[in-house]
Amino acid sequence: MKAKTFPALILFLTASLSLLAADVVEEIYAVVNEEAITGSELKKFEAEMIRSLQMEMEGEKLEQAVADVKKNLLDKFIEQKLLLSKVKEKNYDVEADVDVIIQEIKKQNNMATDDDLKAALAREGIEYAAWRDMLRENRRQQRLIAEEVGAKIKIDNPQIMEYYRGHADQYTIPAEFTLNCIFLKPDAGGAAPREKMDLVDAELKTAPFADVARRHSELPGAAESIALGKFKKGELDAKLEEAAQLLKKDEVSGWIEAGSGWYRIQLADFSPQRLREVKDVREEIIMTLRDAEQQVKVKDYIAQLKKESYIKILKEYR
Repeated sequence: MKAKTFPALILFLTASLSLLAADVVEEIYAVVNEEAITGSELKKFEAEMIRSLQMEMEGEKLEQAVADVKKNLLDKFIEQKLLLSKVKEKNYDVEADVDVIIQEIKKQNNMATDDDLKAALAREGIEYAAWRDMLRENRRQQRLIAEEVGAKIKIDNPQIMEYYRGHADQYTIPAEFTLNCIFLKPDAGGAAPREKMDLVDAELKTAPFADVARRHSELPGAAESIALGKFKKGELDAKLEEAAQLLKKDEVSGWIEAGSGWYRIQLADFSPQRLREVKDVREEIIMTLRDAEQQVKVKDYIAQLKKESYIKILKEYR
């Protein structure tokens, strides 16, 4: 079970805290199955939703997201009310799950003890017991969705193959070059070090590339390793990549001026572009398709809950 990162989880759960706010005499915006939705609840819910967005985006994108939150806030809050009500009916026992989630959160955030976790929560103005309650409610809601929606989703082989063929670019491993090199810096005047280049050329006629590279290459660490590195298409300097594409394994290029000096490169290995086999990405595709279908089905499930519930909007929240 994978837990959310600690800061994001705080924001998600504190947004839900407003659902448990104490009743006070104040303006009522809606009634859901005889339960009032108050202005203070909505304000808390809105504040935490906006805090969450502020951690993820900025500028015009943030402004648009905040506008969307405000426009749909009451409806979103009603949906949360309906889900929580359904969760209460189920009475799931999720204490063991919550313990596992908390341990994972501590591990991801390098927290050795529960006291470290409580201190981090306190710095955010959150009381541990209330936060754990929200973790519990979140996990119960996940159980509800898994039972009422997820369990009914079936992904068959034709769907998998259709997605695989239609998204081949996502599963294509690009070509990869592994290169050795001899690198020479410009001379004192910034010109090509012609004397050194001629010496390298002469030695390469009779000596192995590796030996010449260790003697003459001015790349840092060349005495220990002649490797320039492993590069996917587009990661290498354009001149070096163009030359590498013309080489066969173990072949050596002529001199190439690139970056801050001159290179002769050797193709140590080459892996052509290839499509990953469907058996290797099958589970990944299934998860992608399940997630996409579940998003649609959850909306359908919530729409059905709304039909089965008494919902009275008394005034719009702005």
